[in-house]
Amino acid sequence: MASRPYPATRHRTAAAPSGDRILNAAEELINQDTFHTATMKDLARRAGVSRATVFSRFGSKLGVLEALSVRCAGGPEMRAIKSALAIEDPVEALEALIAAGCDLWELQGYILTQLKAIVVLEPEASAMIDEQFQEQRSDLEALVRRLGRAGRLRSGIGESRAVATLHMLTSVETFLALRRHGGLSLRQTRETITRLAHTLMAPTATGADGARTKPTA
Repeated sequence: MASRPYPATRHRTAAAPSGDRILNAAEELINQDTFHTATMKDLARRAGVSRATVFSRFGSKLGVLEALSVRCAGGPEMRAIKSALAIEDPVEALEALIAAGCDLWELQGYILTQLKAIVVLEPEASAMIDEQFQEQRSDLEALVRRLGRAGRLRSGIGESRAVATLHMLTSVETFLALRRHGGLSLRQTRETITRLAHTLMAPTATGADGARTKPTA
């Protein structure tokens, strides 16, 4: 997950009754896994507006997905991701990032999966997917550098390997594999990803008060 709304939003559509109806209709199609095959006419019919209205407000199905991302971007999930990255302790930051990322994918993961589904018909979607990928990787690279400087990476785990592993663990594909296809609850999904991420961490000793201390040699 990236620390800003994924995909990049270039067409910010002001909230309006017809626009909201179109976005609500798009969400219904996405939840039915039919958005990628629906036409703009299908979307307009479901929203109860004209096809011209859909085109004038969003331009294309890609524009509709962008607008859905904007609508979700101001939510607590994105704020939680930014807050997680600001946590001083890098292990705690990673744990908080995973938790916030799972909440984000639960809410917005369908947008990214639909972007990938329409990439053949909407070539611009490919650039947006690539940008999301690079944004997420940049956040993880910075976090892994912090883990390395703090001596929290397990011996033999280089930073590039840690970044690649965490990128896989925090991807929407991994989340959906566990949550949707594996049938895990949101809590179980979050716990599973967190435990797998901890396999990259150096063992820590526990003090008499139960607090974590520096990694053991």
